[in-house]
Amino acid sequence: MASKFAASTASLLFWLLSSSAIAASPVRNECASPPAGTVFCEDFESANPKSHFDDYDGNPDSENQLVSDAGPSGDSSNRSIRLRVTPGQSGGSDLVKALPTGYDKLYARWYFKYESGFNFSAPMHGGGLAAGDRNLLGRSGIRPNGSDYASFFVQHDPNAKPYAYSYYRGMYQDCTNPNGSCWGDSLPCVYDSGGYYCTRPAHRPTVALPVLKANQWYCVEEMIDLGTPNTSGQNPNGRFTLRLDDALLADLGDLWIRTNSGLKIQILLLSLFHHDGTHSTAGELIDNVVVSTQPVGCGSGGSAPTTPAPPTGVHIIDVR
Repeated sequence: MASKFAASTASLLFWLLSSSAIAASPVRNECASPPAGTVFCEDFESANPKSHFDDYDGNPDSENQLVSDAGPSGDSSNRSIRLRVTPGQSGGSDLVKALPTGYDKLYARWYFKYESGFNFSAPMHGGGLAAGDRNLLGRSGIRPNGSDYASFFVQHDPNAKPYAYSYYRGMYQDCTNPNGSCWGDSLPCVYDSGGYYCTRPAHRPTVALPVLKANQWYCVEEMIDLGTPNTSGQNPNGRFTLRLDDALLADLGDLWIRTNSGLKIQILLLSLFHHDGTHSTAGELIDNVVVSTQPVGCGSGGSAPTTPAPPTGVHIIDVR
């Protein structure tokens, strides 16, 4: 009996270690040999990495500056981009990449770290993939018509729990009426427990969302599939997934995203935006950015995230 228990305990320990939520680290110069399917890759290690983006809003170096940081690779020679917003003011710091063509489905993976002293309770917005004209980036309060725009930007709520602030044709959570003004949906829905905003149970979190901490690198990956164009909103099949350190936080396959096949994913936005001056001086570091037609995963080389099966004969109790 003792030997059988010891074997089961060893198997359990191996399974727990192999399924750890700690993400694998990429190499510092990941983009020298990017993962399969890569459309855009930026590790901020070239002579002038900011020239690889398509900004025209004039963010000064004080707002998006290359800095030396060990980064997710833990390499003392590593460089990252640091996004900061001017102290005491509202506004944003960003990098915009116009992709070489439009896509119906894409993955975007990047690493991020909030600096020590970051104020998680200050209202903010993040970045991610967007479909449609880049001139519509930052438009708010307007529900897309299905042929103009869609965006899924990863950020956190005042309790530091991650979600995607999302604009798309079928958005519903914060709309004054079916055809009126709308503010971004949260995916998964974190605004409430279903009393007013999160009225679709399938869109609420199915796992306990992690609480982000400052001075810690995280790996995030989102996938957007714009789905079949649909003018009625019936039986939509647009899909959005969100992973943090390869752990699945959301997989929603019933989104009405577009009405016209001409709407394509065309933009990557890396951004830190604050609504008012209550934010801290501390900002956000970003590194190892990959946009791909295939799942990227955390670490270098890219692989579809998987969850190992528990060893035979061991009962796992989920206490999340």
